[in-house]
Amino acid sequence: MVLLAVVPLLLSVPMSLMNAELGSALPLEGGFYSWVKIACGPFWGFLEAMFSWLASWLDTALYPVIFVDYLSLWFPDLARGKHSLISLWNGGFDIDLHWAVAILMMIPIAYLNIRGAEIIGRTLVAFMFIIFTPIVIFTVLAVFHYSSHSNIHIMSPFTLSGQSLWGSAGAGLGIVLWSYIGYDSVTTTGGEIKDPSRNYPMALLITVPLVAVTYIVTFFAALASGLYNGHPDKWNNGDFAIAGDALGGHWLKNFMIIGGLVAQAGLFSSFLLCMSRLPFVLAADRYLPRKVADISPKYGTPVRAIIISVMIYSVFAALNFTTLIDSDMILTLFALMLEFVALLVLRAKYPNMKRPFRIGGGWWGAIAVCVGPVLLTIWLLQSTFVDEPLAFWIGIIFSVGGAIAYPLLKKYLKRGELDAELDVSGVDFGDGLVPDPPR
Repeated sequence: MVLLAVVPLLLSVPMSLMNAELGSALPLEGGFYSWVKIACGPFWGFLEAMFSWLASWLDTALYPVIFVDYLSLWFPDLARGKHSLISLWNGGFDIDLHWAVAILMMIPIAYLNIRGAEIIGRTLVAFMFIIFTPIVIFTVLAVFHYSSHSNIHIMSPFTLSGQSLWGSAGAGLGIVLWSYIGYDSVTTTGGEIKDPSRNYPMALLITVPLVAVTYIVTFFAALASGLYNGHPDKWNNGDFAIAGDALGGHWLKNFMIIGGLVAQAGLFSSFLLCMSRLPFVLAADRYLPRKVADISPKYGTPVRAIIISVMIYSVFAALNFTTLIDSDMILTLFALMLEFVALLVLRAKYPNMKRPFRIGGGWWGAIAVCVGPVLLTIWLLQSTFVDEPLAFWIGIIFSVGGAIAYPLLKKYLKRGELDAELDVSGVDFGDGLVPDPPR
């Protein structure tokens, strides 16, 4: 509860302010990849794209997995580990019925993504109603239930048995960061957003507080249901629906399951939309085979990049992501650090660039928004190194692998070709300045 309230102030608000400034000033296809490349050069731009793309392999595949976890509340045979065809690493990698259904969930969503960003946007707006309606009912019932049951103690115990306050906070940090990360993802479709200089900052202004309030209120409602009262260690995936059963009966449990299914479908759809643009822009710059950058003449979308992304997520959907969320966050926060560096570098290189949204306070304001994310990154690295060494080393190895890939791809695939020309015609860098073409 404390982390859910504090992390938005340290991460989400600074991240959204940074993204609002850069997203409104540089509404380019590739989003943060283009920002870092313009600010720091092609190597750092490549790392930004690779960190984010590699993190998406771990992250985006998680939503189909959770989708089937919810579905298994109705159909227990779909539970992970049942009907396994191949099981490795003590169940850490399972080719089973759970995995097969996760793949089936991805296919129609991939088709919608091929149809384009506009149809995805309309679908997600419809999804919002289905997701929020059971949450509102769940929360209202929880308030009445809590007020009439004095034996329910929401904040007791404050930590798990045998766990220190610092250890508890460190253990919860990765999942809370994961819950609040991702506001930069939509910038990769900057070239497909109508009036991004206005609409993107406005979307952040609405979304950031809405997400924080929804997490905190819903979490409070779950604890107020009395489920596992005094035994927080018993909570598991899908138990929000079980709490709904305790509050309103089977109809609310089923409504919560439907909301959970739709939420995971929506999350997978939006992240596939955003993250599939990364292999697309990397291919356009010849760091991947150029055919990956082909655009559908009918829909104007990168069909091959979308299909390749789904194929990769299909492999990782067989993994147990319990210990991999922290490694996902290491990669994601490394990429985020480069975005904050780009914010400062662009302030120095193009001080008079037109910024429809600008972080206030001049240089002090721009530096101040970097402090919270940097501290959280250091804390996450420390806590995962101590408590989740496997996750720590996966994140580090993936990061080093991304850096090593740059000279190899540049030599054997790019072969001296220039990066694709960025369409900066809609960007005013000020004083007649334009960025040097990347090489």
